Amino acid sequence: MFVVQKWLRAERKKVKRRKNKMAYEEIKPTDWTYEKDGEFIEGILVAKQDKVGVHESWLYSIETPEGVISVWGSAILDQRMAFVKIGAKIKITYKGLAKATAGKQPAKIFKVEVDKE
Repeated sequence: MFVVQKWLRAERKKVKRRKNKMAYEEIKPTDWTYEKDGEFIEGILVAKQDKVGVHESWLYSIETPEGVISVWGSAILDQRMAFVKIGAKIKITYKGLAKATAGKQPAKIFKVEVDKE
């Protein structure tokens, strides 16, 4: 939570410096795509949305230095993200696919870490 407070203070200072001049930046969220084991995304969780899209999935928005990145939920990721609060600094690592059972798609395995500071 301290990271978020520090970020908010910095943003407020930027606004004060601009005085009455407004500077706008378009928000263009992109989706995180992962293919290989070990790929990760790291940043501040800014939003959790449920029942999004055709499959009514969870959608997580993470603020990174590159901008806002959207991460689509999956059974395992949703279980882990249930314990993460908005404003937390997190790291999500893709760990590959689990072994598929007969007639089912293999589950996507994720590791979710939360910064303690």
